[in-house]
Amino acid sequence: MIMARKPIENHLPLPVRHVLKELGMLIVTGRKEKQLTQAELAKRVGVGRMTVVRMEHGAPEVAIGYYLTVAWILGLPILSWSDFAGMRANSSVAAYLEKIREHLPARVRTKKGETDNDF
Repeated sequence: MIMARKPIENHLPLPVRHVLKELGMLIVTGRKEKQLTQAELAKRVGVGRMTVVRMEHGAPEVAIGYYLTVAWILGLPILSWSDFAGMRANSSVAAYLEKIREHLPARVRTKKGETDNDF
């Protein structure tokens, strides 16, 4: 007997599932605001219509690159797209990364210590 796999959604933390659902609602709203059908948006992204349907439902198995492409096409306010248009490195994300990198070690290693044999 072949057992069906559990949906990936069951393995995600609840806050992540909520964010994916909200992102899906943003996609639906943005698509309708731009007066695009699911098929038209799918063609612009380079995916099938059912992938757009899954994204609109917040499906976690859809690649993040497709979510970001849809967000960019629709102009969704999830990133500072204008910062990337001119390939400027002064976006809020870039500023955060630059600030935090100053305090990070060059590499992270496994901590040496006693072996935990408590099974």
